[in-house]
Amino acid sequence: MRLRLVVVAAGLLGIAAVSAVALYDGRLVPGVRIAGIAVGSLTEAQARELLTTQTSDASVTLVSGSLSIRLDPTTGIELDVDAAVARAFAVGRYGAFPVRVGDIVGAITAGRDVALAWRIVDGERFARAIERVAASVERLSVDGDVRLGADGVTLRTPRAGVALDRSALVQAVLAATAADATVPLPLRVIEPALDEEAIAPAFEAARAAAQPLVLLAGTERVVLEPARLALIVHIVRVANVDGDRLVAQVDAVGLDALVGEIADALDGGARDAVLVPGGEHLTVIPGRDGVVLDRSAARATIAEAILGPERVVTVPATLTRPALTTVAAQRTADQLVLVGAYATYFPVNRARANNIGAAARTFDGVVVVPGGSFSFWQRIGEVSPRTGYVFAGTIIDGVSSEAIGGGLCQVSTTFFNAVARAGYAIDARYPHSYYIERYPLGLDAAVFAPSTDLRWTNDTAQAALIRAAATDTSVTFWVYSAPLGRTVTFGDPRQWNLRWPSADQPADPAHAPGYVVLGRDVVTTRTVVENGTVVPDDEWYSHYAPVWGGPAR
Repeated sequence: MRLRLVVVAAGLLGIAAVSAVALYDGRLVPGVRIAGIAVGSLTEAQARELLTTQTSDASVTLVSGSLSIRLDPTTGIELDVDAAVARAFAVGRYGAFPVRVGDIVGAITAGRDVALAWRIVDGERFARAIERVAASVERLSVDGDVRLGADGVTLRTPRAGVALDRSALVQAVLAATAADATVPLPLRVIEPALDEEAIAPAFEAARAAAQPLVLLAGTERVVLEPARLALIVHIVRVANVDGDRLVAQVDAVGLDALVGEIADALDGGARDAVLVPGGEHLTVIPGRDGVVLDRSAARATIAEAILGPERVVTVPATLTRPALTTVAAQRTADQLVLVGAYATYFPVNRARANNIGAAARTFDGVVVVPGGSFSFWQRIGEVSPRTGYVFAGTIIDGVSSEAIGGGLCQVSTTFFNAVARAGYAIDARYPHSYYIERYPLGLDAAVFAPSTDLRWTNDTAQAALIRAAATDTSVTFWVYSAPLGRTVTFGDPRQWNLRWPSADQPADPAHAPGYVVLGRDVVTTRTVVENGTVVPDDEWYSHYAPVWGGPAR
């Protein structure tokens, strides 16, 4: 019974459908929509007019991320209203009778929506619109690059490119409908040929070469500045199976020239460190190791170091150590302090300066050990032209004269005053025949071989280092030692028996007429205090005869 009712109902709907087609001859079947707009029961002309009005502001929106681009009829496209109306009018009018009946029934009961698509009406204008879209989104890929110059490293960061698939975009636009007119832009990423991975090794090598490189060979060092390294480091592009990459290379010819420059700077003989006197402590002028660079081995070491992370590198070389290294000299300088010093001056005289300079060099650097004694003549040795001494002014038998080695009394006097101020025990000291006014009164020290000598003893527990130097008009002695704990003071000289030259005393040729130095007797005392204890006072007696240059003219 139910089956019979269903058949009857279907038959009635079929009859109604056929009746509807007959009733709406020239009109669209009820229930038909185009892009959601109800056009059922309208004529084709009415449907076209309605669609045109309803979709007058329709467009296609192209999107990519935050980018949005609108295409509308001004860009050469429009909604294909005619085609959509024709498809809507065809509902229920084509096909076998059951099909037509089904279409009509479906439209009436459930509705039927026909898509409203886009079409190209001006190909050139549309093509230009597509190119404008491409111009707004496309970009070329950028290869990474590394440059090394005098100013350092320049890095160009790689960047991926973007390409628009124009054919896919056209198809997507034509496939869009008025109801769904948002189209994602079909974009393609173009990777750079030289990406970050491909340039990273060259960048790290260039960064290394942009830093100073310090080369060590013994005590010698050479600093290669980045501007010099940049001249021989080249960044080149190479191809391999995995793609192109950048590498840093050291130019062979440039490297050879650089190694030559380094060898010129490093190669040389050993040189002792120098202890310069004058201050509270000795000043150290660094010595150097003797260096002969192994050029072949150094070439490989330097080539690797230029592009490597280590910026302080030892280069292969044959080394010769100096007798006095800088380290040893500094250790000595740190341990010693100035315990006594004195300087005297003299008028310009080439012969005198020669003899004083020769004697000063003889005494410079002498070390007197604890308990050791020092003799002026024993140290100075032979005084003759063979040992570099010449005739110069001296005092012989109380009268100014000339002799080989003239001027040595100035050396002994200066030396005596330096040693006396250090507080050492004075074993023998002699005054001059007459008082020489450029020396402290009662503190001169004459020498005349072999009997008139200057002798003293190092009566401390520390070694004494003697330093001496002379100029054309002066001589200076310095005595350095570990701290002695001694203080030295001199009393004012006591003078008596002052006397003028007698009228018949011969004139001394070293003095101008009318110039007189009184004779006198002098006692000078020295007090030495060691760690709070007074050492017995020293008392030096001097007898000076008067001297003059004769009557004044």
